[in-house]
Amino acid sequence: MTARQKLENLTHSWYGVAVFGAICALFEGGIGFFSLLRTGFGMLVSFLVTFFLGRRLLAKSSFWRFVLVVFAGFGTVFGSLGVARGAWQFMHEWSFGLLFQLGVALVAVVMNAKSFRVLTDSSVKAYFG
Repeated sequence: MTARQKLENLTHSWYGVAVFGAICALFEGGIGFFSLLRTGFGMLVSFLVTFFLGRRLLAKSSFWRFVLVVFAGFGTVFGSLGVARGAWQFMHEWSFGLLFQLGVALVAVVMNAKSFRVLTDSSVKAYFG
């Protein structure tokens, strides 16, 4: 797989996370008029940010690659700590809502780790070279 294909797949995965996050927000916030508007707006913003960053990466912007590597690294480390803290809290509370939030947070951690792995891959680094 080429570096360009890896970056495109990463961008498509983030689109999927935006849809997943919107669906989870609807379940958590309920399906009402304002909830639908808020969730739709949030998903639109997520799509626009993903589109912009994906295009910058495909255009070989080393600055945006660096920024995303830093954010993905911090997101992986601190997200993992947050999931661990939430799992510890779940062991004491046994709340289904907390378990749901932990699942969403775990998806975010996995995507940050995937982003870090792809952006630091040797073929991707050479693509920006």
